[in-house]
Amino acid sequence: MGQLYGSKFESQWGKFDDGVWLAELGHMSERHIELGLARLRQQVRDAAKSGDEAWPPQPVAFAGLCEPRPEDVGLPTVDAAWREACAHCHAPDEWRWSHEAVRMAGQTVGWREIHGTTAQSVRARLEKRFAREYGALVNRVMSGQPLQAQGLIESDATRNRAELAERASREAAQQQAEAAGLPHRMNASQGLAMLKAATGRS
Repeated sequence: MGQLYGSKFESQWGKFDDGVWLAELGHMSERHIELGLARLRQQVRDAAKSGDEAWPPQPVAFAGLCEPRPEDVGLPTVDAAWREACAHCHAPDEWRWSHEAVRMAGQTVGWREIHGTTAQSVRARLEKRFAREYGALVNRVMSGQPLQAQGLIESDATRNRAELAERASREAAQQQAEAAGLPHRMNASQGLAMLKAATGRS
């Protein structure tokens, strides 16, 4: 920071951190910090080209610059990943995904929910959840960690009544199916055969 901003940084923040910067950056890896510094350098260059003066960022603003964007590590942008998930949610196993993180984020949100939800307000919440899940996966790629399905914890308090009712209906139907001895998943032919057997039709 001192190299980028000279005396302006020291006059604003002093020679030593009083804990403010550590609180914002302490959980970040070296790669995250390097990414943030690279973006700051670019901001200083852009300011110099336009004749503006660059000032040191606030700690929380710098922490934001340290957060990786998908494109920083060769992944699709959040918008592109969401569009891909929506386009292929009807048959996710048949699609060659641009990156495993896109598939995993979609799977965690739920292919059935993405495919079957038409209400705009619910769809907007699904998109936000997808962005959170995808962002967590991008962070793991950035940190060199293996990708594993680790869905973010979502409590019932974050769901509206329609979502809760839909989930309760699905769970009740699944329990009834299990009580009747039906398999967890059936294709169309299996479902028709089970229906005929249940009604005594041939």
